[in-house]
Amino acid sequence: MRAAGPARWRRLRPWFVVYLTTVAVVSVVAGIVWNRMVDLPSYVISDDFRARITESGLSQIVATDVVYTMIGAVAGAILGVTAWLLFRELGWPVTVIATVGALVAGVLTRIVGEFMGPRHFEDRIAAATMTDLVKVDFTAHTWVPLAVWVGVAALAVLIGSLLRGPRWIAHVPEGREGADSAGEQVG
Repeated sequence: MRAAGPARWRRLRPWFVVYLTTVAVVSVVAGIVWNRMVDLPSYVISDDFRARITESGLSQIVATDVVYTMIGAVAGAILGVTAWLLFRELGWPVTVIATVGALVAGVLTRIVGEFMGPRHFEDRIAAATMTDLVKVDFTAHTWVPLAVWVGVAALAVLIGSLLRGPRWIAHVPEGREGADSAGEQVG
């Protein structure tokens, strides 16, 4: 495959704007969907002003990370396919573009989702009175799900390159143009 020269990069510059816009839109939509899909557990303020949560509520806290991971699988696939469709003629750099785009989208999604809240658990629970329900903060608890975002984007590029079919590059010794070393036509 030919190396991507300056003219090719200039020709693809508008598509980078399209891809960055796609990353931004996917991030905002994914952040909103993530925030709306998670049913956060609540602490109950008892008569003695102790905050209690059920075991089921404790396990629901993990749902934030699980939903973020599932959304990342879908968003990573969208961003990987988009990168492949826009930049496949660049060769291997399309993988870098797709993975960086997915990484940025994952971080932006986390920022959007957490910004939508609820936030400031300490302040809300301090202001609570008896029998109030105080939801836990909406936050991801680990950065590990970002690996799913990036991995699925790279996988989409890999699958795209496999489905496109091979572009054979044959070295033809001097004096034998039009034939490979076994005497067959190169085509």
